[in-house]
Amino acid sequence: MTEEPKSATPLLPTIDLTALNQKQLQKKASKAKEAAIAMRQHLWPDVTDAHLWLLDEKTRKGFAQIPRILPLLMNIISDVSKRVSGKSVPAGRTYLVLWCRVFSEGFVKIDSEAAAALEAGYSGERNVTTWREHVRVLKELGFIDFKEGPSGPTQYILLFNPYAVVKELHAKRWLPQNQYTALFQRATDIGAGSELK
Repeated sequence: MTEEPKSATPLLPTIDLTALNQKQLQKKASKAKEAAIAMRQHLWPDVTDAHLWLLDEKTRKGFAQIPRILPLLMNIISDVSKRVSGKSVPAGRTYLVLWCRVFSEGFVKIDSEAAAALEAGYSGERNVTTWREHVRVLKELGFIDFKEGPSGPTQYILLFNPYAVVKELHAKRWLPQNQYTALFQRATDIGAGSELK
């Protein structure tokens, strides 16, 4: 006697939760955008898109993608820089310059330290020296790494995930709890709270 083959269990359609979540996020972002545009038009009815620098406008150039927590990071850098330099160093301005020059690969090439120093607000005879000192502080805090190139000792710069760096600084107890809480609150507000858990 031969057994009849068992019928295969019918396959249920698979659902790609990632795609679903992306669609939900896009819909939510679209609704938020529509609400912001409606409010903007209500408050400034005479202002047109031509008056604004809009990301969606394909003819506009020169945008940078930066962490929304960057203002808080700049303050944190100034405060915790005392741990590696013995004094408060406003290296957050240097960090801002790096984020304004980086693309999605996390790598920055500085062909002119003098130009980068000027962007960071360092002028005068010691501008490049100040730039290099602040880049060194950022490296010692763990925000970046750099390698020498033909244009100078800090020509090639790698930017690390700032959330991971802040978590490490917090674990070392270098970061006051109120600053970490403020950063956590802002990260949570923008949907990035899990980065700090």
